Amino acid sequence: MTGIILATQFGSKFILILMIGLSIWSISIMIDRIKALNKTDKAASFKSAEKLIKDQDWEGLKKWAENSSSGVRAGTIHTLIETKTKDIDKCEKSVRSYLSTERMKLEKGMTTLATLAANAAFIGLLGTVLGVIQAFSALGASQGAAASVMVGISEALIATAVGLFVAIPAGIAYNALSRKIKILLTDCESLMNLYLSRHS
Repeated sequence: MTGIILATQFGSKFILILMIGLSIWSISIMIDRIKALNKTDKAASFKSAEKLIKDQDWEGLKKWAENSSSGVRAGTIHTLIETKTKDIDKCEKSVRSYLSTERMKLEKGMTTLATLAANAAFIGLLGTVLGVIQAFSALGASQGAAASVMVGISEALIATAVGLFVAIPAGIAYNALSRKIKILLTDCESLMNLYLSRHS
């Protein structure tokens, strides 16, 4: 029985440390993705490219793409220009290949965020269960010392709180970043379709 109590003590502390580590990891992924998306957003304006295509200002569009080289929207236009063909099928394949590569870069770390959002609370709950076992073991050993039980349970609930602290922001960040990536890639496809309709 003593071995089980020691195991629960070690397990609850280990889970708390793990949750703190996962929280730091989650925050670092969020910051990295926000920076990456802000960079590509600032690098190229959708409205500017759309106007150039509608005006059929191909030279201006080429300069716009060169000046906004770090943006995914600009990369889409640059891919279309570099394809050097009016074959719609070939142009679409080139752009979709480019966007598939860029999607992988943009979604770096997103699977981790989704996993933490779905499972961090359960890991915290495991820590709580171990803490409660430890508290009731202390109650049995001390024959009614309620204070030690209350301390044990309060420590156990910290694990659930930390688990939720990791899961909730990770879930919000995942949904917000996924939406931003989706909008960005939709813009790229829209520019491609507009370009092909005017340039073909």
